[in-house]
Formats: sequence, structure tokens, C-alpha cells
Amino acid sequence: MNAENNFREMGELEFRELADNAPVMIWRSRPDKQCDWFNKPWLDFSGRTQEELFGYGWADDVHPEDFERCVSIYQTAFDAREKFTMPYRLRRHDGVYRWFLDNGAPFYRNGEFAGYFGSCVDITEHRELEEHQRTLLAELNHRVRNNLQLIMSFLQLSKLRAKTDEAKSLLQGAMSRVKGIGIIQDELNRNATGFIELAEYLSGLAQSILRAESIGDIELVTEACPLSVPYDLAANLGMVVNELVTNSIKHAGQDNRTIFLKLEYVDGHIKILVADRGVGFSHVAKDARAPMQGSGLVDALVKRSGGTISRENRGGAHVVVLVKFPAT
Repeated sequence: MNAENNFREMGELEFRELADNAPVMIWRSRPDKQCDWFNKPWLDFSGRTQEELFGYGWADDVHPEDFERCVSIYQTAFDAREKFTMPYRLRRHDGVYRWFLDNGAPFYRNGEFAGYFGSCVDITEHRELEEHQRTLLAELNHRVRNNLQLIMSFLQLSKLRAKTDEAKSLLQGAMSRVKGIGIIQDELNRNATGFIELAEYLSGLAQSILRAESIGDIELVTEACPLSVPYDLAANLGMVVNELVTNSIKHAGQDNRTIFLKLEYVDGHIKILVADRGVGFSHVAKDARAPMQGSGLVDALVKRSGGTISRENRGGAHVVVLVKFPAT
């Protein structure tokens, strides 16, 4: 019995030594949600004693704006016996608030729920860097928008001075593309994480194109599965969809003015379908001497993305773009 007690005492001593020298702040709670232990880094950070932190005493140092969310996540996860991760601000002994990422998980003794262990890592510098990046991105977006507006003004002036219909048509096409780039820029800058949710992005982009073209009688039918892709690929695919939707607007027909946009994952590839019930490609080729306005640009963008494109008539224009889903 003495040997067993000595072994337990040694184990407890080694645990305390490990926990108190860990580069993170560690806490433990009982089955009744009351915290009953904090390691030395937590005591040093807060400048408070174990007794002052016990129960919900630790929550007194949580920033007032984060308090309700923090306690709610903790209690909800506790009741469900689930792991949780949450960021919040915690007051240091000198009154300064620092951002922490708290990870908690239930633990068991002899098969019985015994409470939670958790660890907090200081992420203040990471949060400040993210905020700095958001500020820079907002400034960059503002400058890009100003430059695009300046380009639009030059193009509009050039169109007014153009002598031939062909020149006016080319300038109008250029203006449409610049307007499309502005829409793409706005959609992309809604997310600054480096990855874009393609379904939401392309659907929102298509709707924005319709609004920008002041088209109220065209119905947009979308079907999209969630796919997260890198920013650069999303930008390329956005320009492809911009060209395809713009062309469908021009050639959607008079009777059934519907544009279909479908996004799906097929055999390791991103598949994008843009279709309409308009005049189709043969009519466009006859009138415009090209299978589709901007087809060269679309083909180049698809090729740059490492994909393929196919066009056919199926009661209207039917375009399918296949791009290999990027490896993570």
C-alpha cells in the first residue's frame, strides 16, 4: 500500500512539474463545471491565487465583450461532453487584455466522467497580424476600385469619340469586362482567409452580374455544392463565370430567359456548368463570326487553371468547365 501511495505521489509530483513548466496556461474542472486547478503560468499571468480562480473566479478576468459567449460555449460543451475551441480576451495582472485560444476536452476516471482539462495559448500577435492584413486588404481593394473607375472613365470617353460601330463594340466589351473585374474583386474581398467558398462566391458573382447589367427579366437558377479553393483559382474561375454569364445574358433568347449555373465535384474535378435556352452557338457564329464573344479569353483562363472547356448546343448554349480540384 505504501509503495502504491508513493507511486501516486511521484506521478502527481511529475504531473505538477510538467504542467507548471509547460509553455501554455492549463486548467481543470470538476464534473459540476467548477474549476479546481490552474497551473503556474496561469497564476503568473493573472496575478491571482488558486483560491481566487476556483469555481468561476477565472471568468472575472474575461473581457466583458467576450464573457457571455465564453461561458455559454463552455457550459454547452460541458453538458454535451464535447471538445470545444474558443478565442477570448483575458486580463493580465497589469490590466492589459490578451487574446487566447482555449481548447477544452472531457476526461474520465475508471470509465466515469471526471471533468474537463483545458489549455490556453496566447494568440494576440496572430490576431493583430490578421487585423493588420485586413486593413491592408481594405486599402488595396479601395485603390483597385478607384483604378477600375478611372479605367472605366477612359473607356467611356473613348467610346464617345469612336467613329465606327466596330470600335464602339470593342470598347463596350472592354467596359463590360472591367465592370466584371470590379464585381469579382468585391466578391473575393468578402473573404480574406486565403481560401474561398466557391459555391457562395460564384452564385453571388452571377447575381451581381445580373444586377450590374440591370437585367430584371432573367431568372438565375443555381445548384452548387460547397467547395473551398485557393484565392487565385477562385479569381480565375470567377472571370470565367463572368464571361459565360455575360454571354448568356446577351444570347439568352426572348421567350425563356433563364440562365443555369451548376457547380459540383466530379471524380476529383470541379465541374462548372453555365447554360441558357437562347440562340445557341451556331447563331452566334453566323452573326458574330465567333463561337462565343470572349471565347479566347475564357479558353486562356481555363487553360491557366489547368482545366478543359466544352461547348455544345442543347436547346441553347451549354458550356462545361472541368478543373482538377487542388490538392491540400
